[in-house]
Amino acid sequence: MKRRDFVKTTLAASAAMSISPVLGGKTPPTAPGVVMGSGSDPHATTMAVIKAMGGMKKFISKGDVVMLKPNIGWNRTVEQAACTNPEVLRALAEAALDAGAKKVIVMDRPCHKPEDTYLRSGIGPMARKLGLDLRHVDDNRLVLHDFKGKYLEKWPVYRDFLEVDKFINVPILKHHGSAELTIAMKNLYGILGGRRGKLHRNMGGNIADLANGFTSHLVVVDAWRILLHNGPVGGRLSDVAVKKRIIASTNILEADTMAAQLFGRVPAEIPFIRAGHELGMGRMDPKAIPVKRAVA
Repeated sequence: MKRRDFVKTTLAASAAMSISPVLGGKTPPTAPGVVMGSGSDPHATTMAVIKAMGGMKKFISKGDVVMLKPNIGWNRTVEQAACTNPEVLRALAEAALDAGAKKVIVMDRPCHKPEDTYLRSGIGPMARKLGLDLRHVDDNRLVLHDFKGKYLEKWPVYRDFLEVDKFINVPILKHHGSAELTIAMKNLYGILGGRRGKLHRNMGGNIADLANGFTSHLVVVDAWRILLHNGPVGGRLSDVAVKKRIIASTNILEADTMAAQLFGRVPAEIPFIRAGHELGMGRMDPKAIPVKRAVA
């Protein structure tokens, strides 16, 4: 059997499978607002933010298998701000393990060569040093997931992202040439297989359906360095601003709303934020979102 036919057969056979608790749904309306952290060190600031959120034990139970989903899409250094800061991920992994997690997985679907992006971003070496389960995507592990959206319905997802107990979404805040910004909702593109370029048509609606149809139990936005221009790839240090901020929430839309404001944008003018708000995913007016400050 040809590999392409094998993948198609696998997808068809898996379409009706119930794989894991991570199957989508809106954040409960009683979810807290947003924690905005600042400090002089990304690791310490992330730890302070998690403490302000109530501690990692509020999100992780003993024995949980936890997925950390950063942006590892590009062959860029930490200073170029195209990938999630490894020190933010290190703090989250340590906190999850301390909370009793059985395993912490780190994984993304890069656009550049995975071996290069995992290494140059610093995420690969960090994960190996901590003994985390560092994975690359494998198209043989694609299954259909029904996002039940207006624009995004069934689409192939790497089952690694489904076969976990908790999913922590850890994007970096940056400019994106097509989506205007990439934050937590757009970061979920990395769980998808297939020809993702097809989703660029009505991109705002597709991103909103994606985020509404897949649960992020916790969102932690890396805004330590942000890429102001020429995203999502970047490359020029002159396009990077050092903000020294970490944003966390259990509500993906509200995390993205506050991150967009930090970027200097009006959240309601970002298509995927507006589309998510129309789906009832949360508030897009920063003044209506309770914000707790954490300083490291």
